[in-house]
Amino acid sequence: MMLRLRLKTKGGGQFPLTERVSGDSTIEELRSAIFEVTAICPERQKILSGYPPKPVLGHRDMSLSSVGIRNGEVLIVEDVEPSINATSIPSGAPASDPRPALKEAPSAPRPTAPPTTKVPTSQSLTQKGILLKKVVPSDNSCLFASIYYLVNGGGKIDTKELHAMRQVVASVIQSQPDVYSEALLEKSNSDYCKWILKETSWGGAIELSVFSNYYEIEIVALDAKTGVLNRFGEDKRFDHRMIVMYDGIHYDPVYMETFEGGTLTIFPATDDSVLAQAKDIAMEAKHSGQFTDTNAFRLECKQCGTLITGEDQALAHAKKTGHSKFDEVRNN
Repeated sequence: MMLRLRLKTKGGGQFPLTERVSGDSTIEELRSAIFEVTAICPERQKILSGYPPKPVLGHRDMSLSSVGIRNGEVLIVEDVEPSINATSIPSGAPASDPRPALKEAPSAPRPTAPPTTKVPTSQSLTQKGILLKKVVPSDNSCLFASIYYLVNGGGKIDTKELHAMRQVVASVIQSQPDVYSEALLEKSNSDYCKWILKETSWGGAIELSVFSNYYEIEIVALDAKTGVLNRFGEDKRFDHRMIVMYDGIHYDPVYMETFEGGTLTIFPATDDSVLAQAKDIAMEAKHSGQFTDTNAFRLECKQCGTLITGEDQALAHAKKTGHSKFDEVRNN
């Protein structure tokens, strides 16, 4: 299968690397493809991948899949002197795993720019397409699936990668105990890190804030209940933004379908026309009732059968019992 990769250079350049290499391609072939896109000579390339970014180690004939490079990967490419190139080692020498298995709440990864889709420079993107909502599964990982979809430029969501998204959150929170204190998290820093790694745990504003800083991108959360646009990272003056829709209990990613049939998931932060269209979508969702009133909805705990009214009761029940699987009870 051909890989869709994205490159980031130390100088801030970002380049798509699509349909040029596959998992069976060698490191040498990858370096040739990078040269075609970035003009960095193969012998001067230092390639890093993973969270946190680590040098890709292996001899030139090793396949990309064997050194852990996967579809949707963001690679950092540095232009270094050949004598300190840490990417290739002589054929036959042992190669270490560039991405050891992540443990729960590992040390914080180095923030990196989001994978790039082709971001038009036009100051009127709304003349090029229309914003739409991509529906993702209604499970406890909807926020992580939404962010994954957006930073990977759309396409199929690899559910196997969503735990890695949770690990990013846990590692950042663990590394900043002064910022992510018990007062903010409503539980100890270590307990929260363990909790968010569970597939039954919901993500929310804290996770959006973490992802905004980690990917260095503004995240706009449209509130379907109030019509309000909540902007995470607005004060950081990031160059780009992406958008999610929140209906009270569920997140979906918002993307642009261009009139030419393309898909855009990341937008220039300077384009206020996208924000205006996002505001219209939020207000339309509000007026058409496309939200769940979290103060009035009824839930049934799937683990003990207790009936619960409202989000506050659900959270209290979860803290008391450790139960986290709920179904909404609808009136017939």
